[in-house]
Amino acid sequence: MIPYRRVANPVTAVVLLLAASSAAAQEGGVSEQLWVDYNPRWTDQKHREIFGDIGFRTLLGDNQWVRFVARPGVRGPVGAFRLAGGIGTFYRLNKRGADVLEVRPFQGISVTWPRLKRLRFQHYARLEQRFEWETANWTSVSSLRARYRLQTDFSFSGFARGSDWRVVLHAEAFFTLAGNAGPVDEQLRIGLGVGRNVGSVVRLRADFTWEKVSLDFRAQNNSFFLRFRIYQGWLRRLTTDDG
Repeated sequence: MIPYRRVANPVTAVVLLLAASSAAAQEGGVSEQLWVDYNPRWTDQKHREIFGDIGFRTLLGDNQWVRFVARPGVRGPVGAFRLAGGIGTFYRLNKRGADVLEVRPFQGISVTWPRLKRLRFQHYARLEQRFEWETANWTSVSSLRARYRLQTDFSFSGFARGSDWRVVLHAEAFFTLAGNAGPVDEQLRIGLGVGRNVGSVVRLRADFTWEKVSLDFRAQNNSFFLRFRIYQGWLRRLTTDDG
């Protein structure tokens, strides 16, 4: 068991970031969101996986909309890399407008390098084909988007069986390559997370993330979101937070 004093600093950092986001939201121009995800994973003896996430997203303090997410996929190792593919379905219930359905096939490649005893760097690049429909009249927009995420994990007891607390720093950039990006055009996310293993097959994680959705950092639609995630694995213990 890791002494509490060794994890107080990352937990305190998340609390301070939450306080900063509340102050920014009170000044206007920033939305606060809550994301909740369940992330199951089935792995065979050759490290091939069926994975996914199921959850919802909404605004804090003003439930103008709720967005439901279901995103299954498969991935497997190819040399030092892992290839992934799947399809996401997003349904947004809007109280002040038409609902929005989005279907998003994706293909990705990831690698972990360098990998140290307590610290590792995960690189993940993917392509997404986005198709969105407004359900009032079924008008649609489509686009092709690329994403790149760099994630750094630090484990207090190493990435081995019995490791407990983990701090995760992550940054992700979005690039619209073709088509109409639609009303929500994410461009950059930067976040801090704290995770803890519960046994060898369940991990709990809380992330606090700032998201930029326009060219101007002072734009009205920047957001902060608090994300709670539950990872659960079968047949092999959890060693990574992918997806």
